[in-house]
Amino acid sequence: MKKHIMGFVRSILFLAILFTSLFYINTMLRPKYTPKNSSWPTSGYYQFYKMREHSVDVLFLGSSVTVNAFSPQEIYNKYGIRSYNLGSEQQSPICSYYWLKEALRFQKPQVVLLDTRFFLDLHPNLPLNMREPMIRKCIDPMQWSSVKEEAVKDICSIDPSQSEMSYYLTNLRFHERWESADEADADTAYYSSSELKGHSALPKYGEKEYKTFQPDPNNKDAAKLQKLTLPYMERIAALCRENGITLVLLSLPGNAMNNGINNTIRGLAQQYGLDYYNFCETEMYRALGAELPRENTVDHANLWGAIRISDYTGRLLFEKYHVAPVVDTQYEETKAAYQRVKDNCELTHIVDPHSYFELVRKNGYSVLFASGKNSYKQITDAIQIELRGLGLTTDLRTIPNYGYAAVYESASGVNEMKAVDDDVILTGSLSCHTLPYKITGSGADHNSTIVFKEQSYKQNDNGLNLLVYDPVTDQVLDTATITSEGLTR
Repeated sequence: MKKHIMGFVRSILFLAILFTSLFYINTMLRPKYTPKNSSWPTSGYYQFYKMREHSVDVLFLGSSVTVNAFSPQEIYNKYGIRSYNLGSEQQSPICSYYWLKEALRFQKPQVVLLDTRFFLDLHPNLPLNMREPMIRKCIDPMQWSSVKEEAVKDICSIDPSQSEMSYYLTNLRFHERWESADEADADTAYYSSSELKGHSALPKYGEKEYKTFQPDPNNKDAAKLQKLTLPYMERIAALCRENGITLVLLSLPGNAMNNGINNTIRGLAQQYGLDYYNFCETEMYRALGAELPRENTVDHANLWGAIRISDYTGRLLFEKYHVAPVVDTQYEETKAAYQRVKDNCELTHIVDPHSYFELVRKNGYSVLFASGKNSYKQITDAIQIELRGLGLTTDLRTIPNYGYAAVYESASGVNEMKAVDDDVILTGSLSCHTLPYKITGSGADHNSTIVFKEQSYKQNDNGLNLLVYDPVTDQVLDTATITSEGLTR
């Protein structure tokens, strides 16, 4: 009897170790997409599961343009409305449907806003209108439940090239990553790396102009929708009706648009009794009040464009759909993180040294400096004052051909090296994350270089070069050159 019991215990232990190992391997090999390494991170899905039940009143669903356009934190800051962005790259109606169904396991939203970009057949050779990696980015982070089982079965029945088992054992899909896996793949902080509730902020400015769409009321053209759009639109609409949710359709600026598309989507909205906002239209686009190129709302909106779109949407949610403001600690506690993201985006466009280094000090950024061949010609009295404000003691104005390298850290101070008519090499690690650097400051006819985390960053000969790193978000934010005219990039 005792032998049988011991055999049973050993079997249980073996299975426990086996399943624990499989879980760890599957988690480690799965690609990690965060605000640090992707414009369309999936780490926001993990934050969604940390939200208190019945604490999200508005959901955004749709493709990557949704991820960039709608900032739940901005909407909360201005209107007190609690929303969450569940968009993802190339998210077509099938994935929108399953994420809505998944969200309803935990939340009772009053309004769902759905982007229509992938209502059209944008990938005619792909059964799901999505590239397989984008399907995985959308579905892999979903928790296992009957909803995910149904989604996986549905996806694999529509696209037989995909394997159901690879969704259960993701190491089957990502086994080739075994040799390239590193510490980041084993870092559990990934699951809490996003605090923007699904939004991803882009820092780049847009184009200077956007040609809006002006509908022709006499035009009766119609567009052909992707074959899965209607059946999954029906499911989404039914799910919203069953749960007393107001469903709203959106076409964001830069979406493919003509009379045929506009007529078809408006007809679809009328069929289901839904509101439809086409921001590609001249009148609606102007209502955003965005000023290009800084406030880019077109295609993938940048931070400032998202602020415009989110402000318009928040006002609409409050005034038309009567979503009530709420004070919620889940949104109060992420205000500082959102402000830091805004500062990080702003930094890359500042040209005034005073404003630049003011932001460096405020946020505790680390800065790596390397002199170019003619740095001394570019350092004005005002710039030298700013450098001294950081604690740099070397006066680069007076001696030609200074070889100079320095590191500024708010926590540990300044480390400097200098030489006349010679290069200097400064090596070490940032104390915040023990990240290695090698800085070569040119004092002769050589080029200066900054190598940080084993990556070399291009430098300018004519001025004092710098690299800015944010220890909180673990991101290189900017590389620039200080000249007598300010900062150049």
